[in-house]
Amino acid sequence: MAAYDPIADWYAAQVHSGSLSAFLGHLASRLLEMAGDVSGKRVLDAGCGEGHLARLFARHGAEVVAVDISPQMLHLARTFEEQDRLAIEYVEADLADGLPSHRRSFDLAIANMVLEDCEDHVGVLAGIADALEPGGRLLLSLNNPYAVAARGKVDDYFRSGALAQTFGTEQVRYEVPFYYRSFEDLMTAFQQQGFLLRSLVDVRPNPSDPHLPDDPVPKIMLLELVRHAS
Repeated sequence: MAAYDPIADWYAAQVHSGSLSAFLGHLASRLLEMAGDVSGKRVLDAGCGEGHLARLFARHGAEVVAVDISPQMLHLARTFEEQDRLAIEYVEADLADGLPSHRRSFDLAIANMVLEDCEDHVGVLAGIADALEPGGRLLLSLNNPYAVAARGKVDDYFRSGALAQTFGTEQVRYEVPFYYRSFEDLMTAFQQQGFLLRSLVDVRPNPSDPHLPDDPVPKIMLLELVRHAS
């Protein structure tokens, strides 16, 4: 069972109007800005969750296929689709196994705070690469690994591995996997799957959002990667 299934309802509520709303909404807007004009573009939302990013891109004219491994998250996403029809296709799949029915189908792939939830990040990147047309782009947000180390979340910056990620309140706590990787490990995985780094944007602190603290090292970064044409 996908790790987010047990907390899907709670997590979706936080994305819509709770503690994660401003944070994920801001990152989604930044990814859309980085994407440029998406009208008529075929877009893969990798790790769509309850579909907030897929809906944003669809409202701007993209043809979106949204993929997630969590059946409960997809149930919520499809419920929102019934309420506000945007012609989004939702697919339950593990991207590490690829998307055989969508090979070389997309101009663009997007992933908002997703890659660190994936144990097999290399396999997920391979699945995304296979779904992109040559020259297609991957836009993603993720924690800056230097900030993870600077904030004391890991004892050794150079040692990639699994950490516990805690959500919730003082009364109810939820733990889901979080996989820390050094920047070198990330870049190696990107290059192995045929991606080149085109741009990197540091997300600036926001005093009104506790998820974007005023640290000496930016917590979140946005990456624009391009799939090799060959």
